[in-house]
Amino acid sequence: MKKYLLFLASVVLAIAMALTFTACGGSGSSDDEGGADDAAQKVKVGISWQEDINQDEHGEDLMAYINTVEKAGGEPVLLDLVKDQEGAKAELEKVDVLVMTGGEDIDPAYYDEEEDPNLEEVNKERDVSDMAMLQEAIDEDMPVLCTCRGLQLLNVLSGGSLYQDLPTAEEFKDSDIVHRDPEEIDFTYHDVAIEEGTILYDIVGKDTLKVNSWHHQGIKEVGDNLKVSATAPDGTVEGIEREDCTYVIGVQWHPEWSVEEGDDSFLIFFTHLMDQAK
Repeated sequence: MKKYLLFLASVVLAIAMALTFTACGGSGSSDDEGGADDAAQKVKVGISWQEDINQDEHGEDLMAYINTVEKAGGEPVLLDLVKDQEGAKAELEKVDVLVMTGGEDIDPAYYDEEEDPNLEEVNKERDVSDMAMLQEAIDEDMPVLCTCRGLQLLNVLSGGSLYQDLPTAEEFKDSDIVHRDPEEIDFTYHDVAIEEGTILYDIVGKDTLKVNSWHHQGIKEVGDNLKVSATAPDGTVEGIEREDCTYVIGVQWHPEWSVEEGDDSFLIFFTHLMDQAK
């Protein structure tokens, strides 16, 4: 009889321990499942090619995008360099939205101009990749945020042209706006006027915004199907958006660097983009 009671007690104890282990988040707990669900629900934000992505460490410009996407609650996905739209299509299948990043000058051959003496570094492989990536995103009506070079790329892809060097352009010789620090040490800053009735206005909710500035090129002729959404006091186009797409916008500034330097008000550019995927 004692043996039977001892056996019964051991069975009850084993059941109690099993229930306690499960309740405390043991193997197969609801907490683990919730964590997996949270990861699965994150918006995958494609970051267009900017540097070699097959390395452990990245440059500060790329890290600014990565850090900002993560801070905004998204999952950054670094996209490979591609050679055509077929390759771009395969890359975009990995993501929900796209960010076109800053970087080198665009080859002026894309807008039928000879190289200006003040043209800076051009990366022709990247031009091919970015053109294919952005065109595929437009064809798929994928939400896109284009920053700095990305804005210029959007304009050129849409049939527009660029000032190859703003400081030496005749139209801006009297401008008192410095769009890039001549010493190339730090950002300059200036206000932009934002047009009501644009996506950009919906994002920031006001008609004036102080932005950082680091560019020596700018939009000259505005491309087809583009609406100007922001301008600097000297008339430089600072924001555009495609009118034949649901959400393809470009800004001449770097909202990711504003966030990186502590101004979280610019996170809205990334959270608003990611909201389009939900």
